[in-house]
Amino acid sequence: MFLDQFVKRANEVIFEYSEPIQYLKGRGIVEEDIRAFSLGYVRIATVRKEDSEDYRVLSEDSYQFRLFQKKIIFPLRNILGAVNGLCTRDIEQKRYNQFFLSEARKIGAFFGLYEALPHINRTKKVFVHEGAINSISFAKVFPNTISSLTSFLNEAQYEMLTLICDKIILVYDDDDAGHTGEYKVKKYYGEKHLETVFLGTDDSNTYLKMQGLNNFETYIKSKIPRYLQG
Repeated sequence: MFLDQFVKRANEVIFEYSEPIQYLKGRGIVEEDIRAFSLGYVRIATVRKEDSEDYRVLSEDSYQFRLFQKKIIFPLRNILGAVNGLCTRDIEQKRYNQFFLSEARKIGAFFGLYEALPHINRTKKVFVHEGAINSISFAKVFPNTISSLTSFLNEAQYEMLTLICDKIILVYDDDDAGHTGEYKVKKYYGEKHLETVFLGTDDSNTYLKMQGLNNFETYIKSKIPRYLQG
């Protein structure tokens, strides 16, 4: 698939640019994380042409892939590891864009799902964050962690998660948006498979930056009920 090749190249060249590396380092995201989650960055986006509807639509939606340029790229993968979408983050402005192939719209798209899958299968639990950087931070302690990209789970996302685990643990911000998201998800799907954890007044990445990894791990484990940890 054309996006797999693009993501591979973007991950290879990200280390050639100081801007994304400095930004990610400032957020506590280290080289190991960048490689593990295939984060990328390109100055000029070159995507090999493919004769498919997905290629045509994505090219149009991204203005011939120009919206991928000078952005940090977070790839979205299905359970087999194939890239079926992208989330991009502008370094200077807190602005995210999301792009989905047709498969992602049908089966639900997540950041970090492929990487977390072995740990989800082992624990039968998944921690769901809204943002990709928060999920990378939290995964340093609990690797069965993903990002849903919003403070809600659409039907495709919910169905996908209930197929692969018994408990979906929402880790949303302890603010109006986080509580509203929790309320909507539980109202829509019921509480059979859902749990909620609030870490405090800040998000996972903020705590990681403030506390350092060792203290962050201790803090996070103190906030997660023991029956949800294993």
